[in-house]
Amino acid sequence: MVFARLNAQDQTDPLANYLEDQLYFSLQNNSLIKTPDDFKSYGFSNGISFGFIKDIPLNEQRNSGLGVGLGLSFNSFKNNIKLIETNGLVNLIINDEGFDTNKISTNAIEIPIEYRWRTSTPDKFKFWRIYSGIKVSYVYKITYSFVDSSTSYQLKNPDVLNNWQYGLTLNAGYSAFNLYTYFGLSPLYKEFNINNEKSLVKELKLGLIFYIL
Repeated sequence: MVFARLNAQDQTDPLANYLEDQLYFSLQNNSLIKTPDDFKSYGFSNGISFGFIKDIPLNEQRNSGLGVGLGLSFNSFKNNIKLIETNGLVNLIINDEGFDTNKISTNAIEIPIEYRWRTSTPDKFKFWRIYSGIKVSYVYKITYSFVDSSTSYQLKNPDVLNNWQYGLTLNAGYSAFNLYTYFGLSPLYKEFNINNEKSLVKELKLGLIFYIL
């Protein structure tokens, strides 16, 4: 009899099976902060990410929850930090000379963990949301490209970046359009010394994120 009552409740109460499980897709501009004095960026350093987030409701109204996801991200960083390989070792310098291309591209697996507040209901698909949390990423592929008037070369997986990256996230908006912010807490580069001073360069990403139920 108890099972029958629970079954009937599940059929009549739309909240019983209501979850905010979502696919996500983001587009962002990648910039670097805490950079050396002579650091310069150029062009558009872009990034995209996509994946799936599992929603775990935290109250009966289900307007707050915990989101845990898994996805992929692809990022580029265009600036004047040059990588030079000498005898199998890669050094980083600030390039004061002209160039056509000076870019690092990365592929990463990411795990977003979010506290989620929203005004959604089982039959309301346009709603306000504020999702804050942390994102952990593992960089599994790195490609560096350099081109100037006399030289062109590429480095595969140079050992210059921290493979594990993490930072704070804040996504907020209404319906499909939401602002995306990522503030890196971990240094992007393993070791970057300019004028005998260690530079702890970190990421700042701003863009849009789209959620699909």
